[in-house]
Amino acid sequence: MPEPSAAPLGTPVVIVAFNRPAVVRRTVEAVIAAGPADVFLVVDGPRATHPEDAARCAEVRELLTSAPWPGRVHTRFAERNIGLEANVELGLDWVFSQVDRAIVLEDDCIPHPTFFDFCVELLDRYQDEPRVWQVAGDNKGIPRGMFGSESYAFTTWASVWGWATWADRWHAHREVFPRDHAGAEERVGHTPRTADAVRPVEVLPHPDSLATEAALRHFTQVAGDRDGDSRGWDHHWWVTIMSRRGLSITPSLNLVENDGFGPDATHTHTAREPMPAQAMPFPLVHPPAVALNEQAEAELELVLLQIDGRLSRAVKRIIKPLWMRAIIGRIVRFRPVWAVVRRLVAR
Repeated sequence: MPEPSAAPLGTPVVIVAFNRPAVVRRTVEAVIAAGPADVFLVVDGPRATHPEDAARCAEVRELLTSAPWPGRVHTRFAERNIGLEANVELGLDWVFSQVDRAIVLEDDCIPHPTFFDFCVELLDRYQDEPRVWQVAGDNKGIPRGMFGSESYAFTTWASVWGWATWADRWHAHREVFPRDHAGAEERVGHTPRTADAVRPVEVLPHPDSLATEAALRHFTQVAGDRDGDSRGWDHHWWVTIMSRRGLSITPSLNLVENDGFGPDATHTHTAREPMPAQAMPFPLVHPPAVALNEQAEAELELVLLQIDGRLSRAVKRIIKPLWMRAIIGRIVRFRPVWAVVRRLVAR
């Protein structure tokens, strides 16, 4: 198994957290082992409507601030709850006002040690390649054979369960998606409503950036949806990438384990077993050209539509118990069943 780099990690690491000390502990241990010279802690505040939040948020902050970080620690702690979307967007605005690149981990994303080396090498390699917007750590379990002998593929959309980007790409996104969540920290007595998803100019996914008509319809709908609570910040980030015909990097192996499934999660409510993180072999085998891997992209689109497409949303409205959703998820992922489901979600 490859060993992580012995040198201190020069690329800053961002940890986005809220109120789950049990999940954040493993992520903190993994980041400390990587030895970052700078760590940015972006933590949301307690909800007034949830009395247990105050103690849980305080425990998270104590865990984060008392950890034996090897380098400089920067904190952005919200006094009151501002919501996930505001916490991420405003937090990354703050981070990228100070550094030119960063590796970002939400509190439930536990990276393999080689994830950091993977991100650093590719952030260096593609920093001056404007077509590349993001380096992902999670690969959604798409088949290894779609990558051939290469360590990663260029796709359009890619997971943000452990990811990295550059400040100029984030700023370019925020120029066309500049919601500032003004007043979010002053709202008291309820969980703040996310600011509207309004853009100063129309931004639509470019048809050539996607491999399936279903995904094009999905992201076109996202681009025109003003309801800030309807889709997460990540969907709007992906729409910006698609509008520029940008590319993301998806690893051939899953490098980050998401341990945050369940009722305490903001979005990943379904109870299911996490996909373990794997070791990325080095030296990396790079694709011969910066070009879309259409096969890998099509598979990723089908995975996304299975999770968040029209069929999936209809099932979630009808079936409420998490244990029942988990059973259905296991059935859907069974290979013969998935062969049928993929045809349905691609329509």
